[in-house]
Amino acid sequence: HLDMAFTGLPPATGEARRRQLEAAFERALALVREHRADALCIAGDLYEDGRSTPDRGAYLARVLGELAPTRVFISPGNHDPYAPTSLYRQMPMPANVTVFSTRRFTPVQLAPGLTLWGAAHEFELDRAPMIDGFVCEGAGTHVLLFHGSDRDKLPPHKDCVAPFRDDDIARTKAAHAMVGHFHGMLRGAHYAYPGSLEPHSPAQDGRHTASLVTLDQDSVAVDFIDVSRTRYSTQELDVSDLGDRAALAREALRRVASTVDRPGEVFCRLRLVGNAPPTLDLDPADLQRELQAQFPGASVEDASAALDADDVAREGYTVRAEFVKEMRRRIASAPSEERPALERALHYGLLAFAGKRLTA
Repeated sequence: HLDMAFTGLPPATGEARRRQLEAAFERALALVREHRADALCIAGDLYEDGRSTPDRGAYLARVLGELAPTRVFISPGNHDPYAPTSLYRQMPMPANVTVFSTRRFTPVQLAPGLTLWGAAHEFELDRAPMIDGFVCEGAGTHVLLFHGSDRDKLPPHKDCVAPFRDDDIARTKAAHAMVGHFHGMLRGAHYAYPGSLEPHSPAQDGRHTASLVTLDQDSVAVDFIDVSRTRYSTQELDVSDLGDRAALAREALRRVASTVDRPGEVFCRLRLVGNAPPTLDLDPADLQRELQAQFPGASVEDASAALDADDVAREGYTVRAEFVKEMRRRIASAPSEERPALERALHYGLLAFAGKRLTA
């Protein structure tokens, strides 16, 4: 994800995060040399289509070419598809680099009896299965390289592209699949996601690695090597006893400072919870800017309530009292899988009655 936008961060912080992604990429390249790997396989989303420039293409051509004679194989993903305007088509491609250019799996011999099959996304959101009906041809050991989603392990809010299931890989007769798209390390029976080299948001709290895959005729061994140096942390701050903005700001700074030991590398999301006192003048955006002055990349999420549901329910025949009673009746009678959504609706309803900004 080189050249990622990091929307919502101040420009200087976003640029610093992009430099961190580049540094992580170069650490991964150093691992290729350190472990004397026979090949480097990149399962897509190497850069951001539409944001990366010819300068990035020249950079990639240089650093990947410097790995020669080690071979490099790239299976473009949904963020760097092999589209007509793809940077892959424009950059001077070193002789040791192969970029797969079609969603049909194409074979490349890595060594006698060892074949790599790679495929490419040709546009941004390819939601059709990529390995349906595909079977590796020929004798020997086969491995796959592609960008897709294990539909049984899809993280929340993640686009489902080139979906598959673990058993689908077994049916291809491949010994192993190297897959990109999920940002946290994940090992399946027949595949591995190393994850993104660095986390991009507080939701990405898994491991961020490079995978070292060792193949022989009888087995596949996968070792995950941690590459990331940045980290996200989420802290909750109960605002129930904080009656003024200065008290909130002081406690927020203290809480963030307690968890951010490396400003610029550790990023704190501060969730405000509890029932905000009526005297508290709470502006999450202002608080976030104040925190970011000392702790780059800090963010504030207002999950507090300005109204207590029990107090509102006792108000009598008011609109908001009837709302609380009705929502509680629905929550009590709803199946367990529907209750979280109804509880969120009650929470956001109380925020709306209090005239507060609604955030997802």
